[in-house]
Parts: sequence; structure tokens; C-alpha cells
Amino acid sequence: MIICSCAVISDRDIDRAVIEIMSAGSALLPTPGVVFRHLNKKMNCCTCAPVAVSAIYAAMDRLAADTRVCPYALAGARAKLIRIEERRLNRQRRIGAGRAAANLSAVTHRQSA
Repeated sequence: MIICSCAVISDRDIDRAVIEIMSAGSALLPTPGVVFRHLNKKMNCCTCAPVAVSAIYAAMDRLAADTRVCPYALAGARAKLIRIEERRLNRQRRIGAGRAAANLSAVTHRQSA
């Protein structure tokens, strides 16, 4: 299945890259950016990022199931990726709450004027 049509990356490419990244001792997290750089590709429009993340997680799950990579390393990497995602979501919520407060303030200001 094609994950990124801009860079022509398939799920097999991502599987291979995740195996190589997680097998190396460099302790890199297999984020979409790291995976794309490993494949010598660039993200152009970035609309594939959510699908790439899902493919990376699926590849990590398959690696854990067939024990080609240390399960402890995979679990640690998965935990770090989850923390990164949680921080991103919290940041988006704060930005959204700030925008909502600003909009409410502007509406209240217009109504009182």
C-alpha cells in the first residue's frame, strides 16, 4: 500500500526502515521524519504523516510479535512516541482554548460597544 504518494513510499518501505532504525544502536525514535530521512526521501505536503505514524506503529507491533528487535527497545520507543503525541495534543488543546477565549472576548467587546 502506498503511504506517501509525493515521495512514493509504501508500507513495505516503512517496515524495512523501522527494522533498520530499531536494529541500529543509535537509539533514534522512528518518527515520520526519521523514517523518511532513512529512506532518503522528503515529506512534501505532509498529509501522509498520520498514515505514516499508523504504519510505523504497525511495523513496531509486528517487530515486537516476531522478536526481530529487542522488545524492551520497542516498548521504550513506543512509550516515547506516545508521550510526544500527548504533548502535541495538549499543545493543540491549549492553542484552541486560547483562540476560543480570544474569540469570546472579541464577541463580548463588540456586544458591549
